[in-house]
Amino acid sequence: MTLWFDVTDIRDWEHPYLTGIQRTVVNVLSELLRSQDDIRLFAFVRSERALRQVDVDTLPPAVLKYIRSSRAGEVSAHNTVAIATGIDSRSRYFSKIGLRRRIKKWIGDEATQALRDFRSGGKTVARILWRKINFATPASTSRAAVAPLQISPDSILFRPSDICISLSATWGLPHYGEVIAANKVQGGAKCINLIYDLIPALFPQWMLPGYSDVVTFWAQQQMENADLILTISNFQKGEISKYMETERISPRPIEVVRLGDNPNFMANIAANKPLPLPRYVPDRKFVICVSSLDVRKNQSLLYQVWRRLAQELGPDCPQLLLIGIQQLYVSDLLHQMRTDPLVSRLIIHMDDVVDEELAWYYRSCEFTVYPSVYEGWGLPVSESLSLGKYCIAGNRTSLPEAGGDLVDYFDPFDFIGCYKLVYRAVTDPDYVKRCEQRIRENYVPYTWTMTAAHISEIVDRVADRREGA
Repeated sequence: MTLWFDVTDIRDWEHPYLTGIQRTVVNVLSELLRSQDDIRLFAFVRSERALRQVDVDTLPPAVLKYIRSSRAGEVSAHNTVAIATGIDSRSRYFSKIGLRRRIKKWIGDEATQALRDFRSGGKTVARILWRKINFATPASTSRAAVAPLQISPDSILFRPSDICISLSATWGLPHYGEVIAANKVQGGAKCINLIYDLIPALFPQWMLPGYSDVVTFWAQQQMENADLILTISNFQKGEISKYMETERISPRPIEVVRLGDNPNFMANIAANKPLPLPRYVPDRKFVICVSSLDVRKNQSLLYQVWRRLAQELGPDCPQLLLIGIQQLYVSDLLHQMRTDPLVSRLIIHMDDVVDEELAWYYRSCEFTVYPSVYEGWGLPVSESLSLGKYCIAGNRTSLPEAGGDLVDYFDPFDFIGCYKLVYRAVTDPDYVKRCEQRIRENYVPYTWTMTAAHISEIVDRVADRREGA
């Protein structure tokens, strides 16, 4: 049996750091490469409408930096060069950041935001046109079982008894699902697909026009192709089950796999090693919210909470660092925060923070806050706990699974509830210390090694069922 691991969305990764789903893919892959002798990588090649095997050493520098050798102490010369290239690319990246910040300082925040909106609008138009060319029929009107393409036997990658696993963000690739289906049927393999959440299908109002249809179509194909579906919380398991019943998709087994919450920089924090100062050092006590800026993430609530804190506490009000990239429909919110005299120096948005800096912010902050309305899991909550930091979070969807009884929760639509918790944490540091002592005594971090081990156990179980069939 060969385990085929999908690296389609990381094969051509261009950024010097990983985010979101790509972090999950690479962390799990890193562990599987260490523990599995029978693992191979593959990617969908759109121009060929085919699956092709990928050599791990050909993956981008940012990916190779995360991947540990599957043989202890052994690093190939090719990997060494690739990692060195990654360091060079990060240096170039910081140079670009410095240039961007100088330009921003010169033209001002308002002109900077206008340029961002102009660029975002251009990208939106390009994406819509691309989708209309490549996806002529909306998924919402054409759901059906995936029809495998007829592929030459010489092009089939999978073989009988093989297992294909996909943790990747592969939506928006025309014919991806059909090619996977053809390889599965003609090759005689089994497929395990991870669906993180169904946000684009359930909440199209948070997406770009047309984007919901594309991701929904992909999710339905992933369900149809799967012999077993993975997801990341019991809440999402229920959401997927209800969705499959509503859409009349044949039932599949669904299993929950918990994501690791030990970020790469955790070892330095746990060992109490000195950390380099970040490029931006707050001039007073501060709180962090680690999340992309998004309507769903609900930073608008924090804006109102910090306005009230500034009025009540004056110079004792802490700063709020919003650490994450800007997503959709938050330009007006950013404009308000940047131009509001009450909080313009208190609420700071940073969209280019790398792991080394994030480690310093986690260690140095007073506490963390996460007001999200809807989640697949809630990694910022469990990461905060794994690093021993008190966290205040919304009480909806999967967040109580991520935080258990070690987090103080509020209804994300309740301004007063959120304000009271934040005010207490700011004005009663002894309370925060007691909470953090309780976290250190009771929270058991869940490592990526544990995540990969669970996935390996599921793979073995699917393979055993196949051999016994």
